[in-house]
Amino acid sequence: MTGMLARTAHIFTSRLHTLLKLLDRGEAECGIDTLIAARLAEDMLPLPYQIVFASDQASHFAAWCLDEPFPRTDAAGLDWAALKRYAADAIALVERAAGAVDDGVFARGKRVDLLDGMYLEFSGADYRDEWLMPNFYFHLVTAYDILRANGVAIGKPDYMAHLLDRIRKD
Repeated sequence: MTGMLARTAHIFTSRLHTLLKLLDRGEAECGIDTLIAARLAEDMLPLPYQIVFASDQASHFAAWCLDEPFPRTDAAGLDWAALKRYAADAIALVERAAGAVDDGVFARGKRVDLLDGMYLEFSGADYRDEWLMPNFYFHLVTAYDILRANGVAIGKPDYMAHLLDRIRKD
């Protein structure tokens, strides 16, 4: 896999697949009712928001590549099955974008609107590197941490599952 687009697509899809596996473990070990309300701290959003926000980074990337709008989704309205479907749909959207455009997409800029009329402007590469990836990993790791904090028996090897095909032995 070569090129910035292919690499970015691989990162998003492989890590979202890992998230889905972690969520399955959480469901089996903790139960859905516990996880839907689980959060790390009182001032942080619960697990459903972490799933949606991690998925949104991948989906926003794909929508930007395809020059398509991507609507906001309220995690509060999604049940457990819908949350997992949301992550799976993000994977499918990234795969579609990766097959439809090339690295030339990074020549385009991106404006990210913030609150109160503020915004950020990025080059395509900076949009990926400075906005999408840090936000993606923040919410992915927060989801992992919420699962761990609620007793799900996962560890770093589970989080790093995207490297399994690279393991070698002498």
